[in-house]
Amino acid sequence: MSRMIDVTAAARRLLEVQHILILTHRRPDGDTVGSAAALCRALRKAGKEAFVFANEDITPRLAFLLEGLVAPEGYDSDCVVAVDIADTTLLTESARVYADGIHLCLDHHPSNKEFAHELVLHGKAAAAGEVIYLVAKELGVEFDLPMWEALYIAVATDTGCFKFSNTTPLAHRIAADAIEAGLDFLPHNRTFFEAKSKVRFMIERKMFDDMIFSDNGEVCCSWLERDWLNRIGATDDDLDNLSTLTMSLEGVRCGIILTQNKKDKAFKASVRSHRPADASRICQNFGGGGHPRAAGCTMDMPAREACAALMAAAAEELAKW
Repeated sequence: MSRMIDVTAAARRLLEVQHILILTHRRPDGDTVGSAAALCRALRKAGKEAFVFANEDITPRLAFLLEGLVAPEGYDSDCVVAVDIADTTLLTESARVYADGIHLCLDHHPSNKEFAHELVLHGKAAAAGEVIYLVAKELGVEFDLPMWEALYIAVATDTGCFKFSNTTPLAHRIAADAIEAGLDFLPHNRTFFEAKSKVRFMIERKMFDDMIFSDNGEVCCSWLERDWLNRIGATDDDLDNLSTLTMSLEGVRCGIILTQNKKDKAFKASVRSHRPADASRICQNFGGGGHPRAAGCTMDMPAREACAALMAAAAEELAKW
C-alpha cells in the first residue's frame, strides 16, 4: 500500500535524491511519454541526473520526445519514478525488474493499485501531464519549449485534443501556456488527430464491418485478430485510439474494441462509455480498470466469447442508469 502524498511532498522527495530513473507503461501513449519527458527535463533543470528508461514498445510518432533522455544500459539510480502507470502489470517486459522497487508514482488513474512506496494520485486530472506540470512548478524550474511541447502532447492526447469529457480547466491552461511560450501545436494536432495511414483506413473499415451491436444498439463491440493485422503490416500507431471511434456512433453508450496481442492469443480490450456509465467498473469485472469514460482489460478467450462477456457486463452497467 502506498503512502499518499501531495505534489509539494513529491517535489521535495525528488530534490532529496540525485540519480532518478523514470518509467513509462507498455504500449506507450502521448501522456506517459510526454509526462516522462517533461519530468526528466524539469529534474535536469533542478540539477539532478535524470533519465527515462528505454521503452521497447515506443513508436516513431512519440520517440522524438525522448531524444537525449533515454537511460544508458545498466543505469544505476537511487530513485525510480513511475508516470501514468496504474499497475505494475502495465510495465514493459524490460522494466518489470523494477516492479517491487518503485519509490514514487505520479498518476491520474482512480484504479491505481498503490504499488509504489509513495503515490501522488489526482484521479480527476485529465492526464498525468497535469500532475507533472504541478510537480515541475513545485521544483521551481523555468519551463522551456521542449517541456511545454511534452506537456502539450500529454494533455492533448489524453483528452482527444480537448474534446473528451475528462478535459479540465488545467489541461486548457497548460495548452494555452505552451502556445504562449511559442509552441507550434498545429503539426502535433495533425500527427495525433488527423493524419491516417492507408493501413489505418483498412483497420477502421474492418472494425466497423465486423461490429456487433446489442439489441437496443447501446453497446457495440468489434475485434482485430493478430494474423490479419500482421498481413496488412499494422503498427501500434495504426491501432491507437480505435475505441474512441465507437463513441461517434449515434445511440451507442458503450463501445468496445478487442485487439489481439502480439505474443499470445489474448485480446486487449479498450472500453469507452458516455456518462453516467462507468467503463472502469465494466473492466474491473475482468481484472482491469482505468477511468470512468475510458478503461481496459485483458481477455484470454476467443474474440466472440470476449465480446459477449464484455457486452453483457456493459449492459449490466448501463441498466443501473
